[in-house]
Amino acid sequence: MHTTLVITAGLVLLALMLSIGQRLGVSRQILAYSFVGIWLIAAVANGAVGVLTAGQPLVSELVIGSGVFGAPLVALALYLRA
Repeated sequence: MHTTLVITAGLVLLALMLSIGQRLGVSRQILAYSFVGIWLIAAVANGAVGVLTAGQPLVSELVIGSGVFGAPLVALALYLRA
């Protein structure tokens, strides 16, 4: 359930960044690079909390973390292709 919530938060962050950025006139490429950087920091922090606080195995967090990081990036790639 937590993984679904984090992925949903990433998709909401992506939608907010793209909509607000476009209204401010920021290019799609700058928005994409900014989102990837912000989301990478958030995904790594989420994984660190899982390992250090929740006691999850590192290998498990790496596998799940790649999905958490990758799902919003797939949505971003589909958006940029359109």
